[in-house]
Amino acid sequence: MHWNILNTEVSYPASYFPSQGMAMMLNNDIELKNHFIGWQCRIRQHAIRKNEGRPSMGMRADVVVDGESIGLVTMMIVKSDATTIISEFRFMANKTQDPKQRYDNAIKFLSEYYYQRPAEFDEELTAVFALDSALAKKISDTDKCELVFEQGNQRFELTCNTRSLSVENQNYQSTYWHNYLFNPNMPGTVAILGFIPKWDQSRVKNH
Repeated sequence: MHWNILNTEVSYPASYFPSQGMAMMLNNDIELKNHFIGWQCRIRQHAIRKNEGRPSMGMRADVVVDGESIGLVTMMIVKSDATTIISEFRFMANKTQDPKQRYDNAIKFLSEYYYQRPAEFDEELTAVFALDSALAKKISDTDKCELVFEQGNQRFELTCNTRSLSVENQNYQSTYWHNYLFNPNMPGTVAILGFIPKWDQSRVKNH
């Protein structure tokens, strides 16, 4: 079993952005950041432990550019200091050529402690695309977009700056090797984009 987490263009209805919500209850940008990353860690740990790592709705974002929804994108969160993690991911990837064993090893590793310390995660979100992805090009052509995450009673609307990550970038390496463990058909070279939230322009709402 594996999950193909290369993002492709998906038709999705335009998002509606309410003007008020729970963001009014948060004292500052740091609280919003911590609230979002903590929520991401919880839903990802649940997906790993209860759903074999399959991405849940809250791990995918509706990408909005100039007020128009252009597609759903599976997002990654990465550790701020990922040197050791990248080495561990590479080790698991190269330890066996059996995709099932590699997948099982990744599930075991990620289900233990990986998501238990939200403070260890970087604020930049990442996403993987094929090199010729039309969706990635649409995002790359702008330096700003909105990401809408929604699951259960939580809805986050994040205004983000975007960038294309170089292969040498730590967040590129962390994202690539994580995804490789789950997708044996992962190409050797992919496009990985970074999304850096502007917390003072973002908000969260409880349903």
